[in-house]
Amino acid sequence: MELIRLSSSDETLEEFSADWNSQCEKLDEDSESYGHATMPIIRDFAEKQSDSEWAIAVKGEHGFMAAAVAIKAMQKGFNGYVLRIREVTVCPLLDYGELDENTYIDTLVELLNGAIKLSESDLMASHIKLHLRSPADSAFFRTFGNTLDSKDVFAATETHGAWLVVSKAPQLQLAK
Repeated sequence: MELIRLSSSDETLEEFSADWNSQCEKLDEDSESYGHATMPIIRDFAEKQSDSEWAIAVKGEHGFMAAAVAIKAMQKGFNGYVLRIREVTVCPLLDYGELDENTYIDTLVELLNGAIKLSESDLMASHIKLHLRSPADSAFFRTFGNTLDSKDVFAATETHGAWLVVSKAPQLQLAK
């Protein structure tokens, strides 16, 4: 799986829409109403071509597995930029249980992994905040975060309500 940017200026938004429409057809779900609260926001981000606000998606062997928005901004209480991942929506096949739980977990892990990579490249940020979809996701990421904390991978990982917050260690400064 990989995290990609969705954009109306290339084929990615069109490919994503066609894939999710096809998934909805397989499930006899109305593609116009699927994700009615989040999809307009994700499409808006894909169309506006901002340098700091992106539409993103996790793409895997079963097609597009999840979509969200990524927002790089300064936020009160944080030193440095924060990359917020919001409006997380899983694909119809996952949402309706057609794919197994391990695929769901792999999708969430790739979303976080992709966000970490984005925070190191195109959307540089010292902190990542991932808005979780459900209490079950919160329990999963709390365990995930505790494991990362025990390995000293990041400066801090915490859950606050529906948010997973990952603070990266400051970069080492080389002595001259």
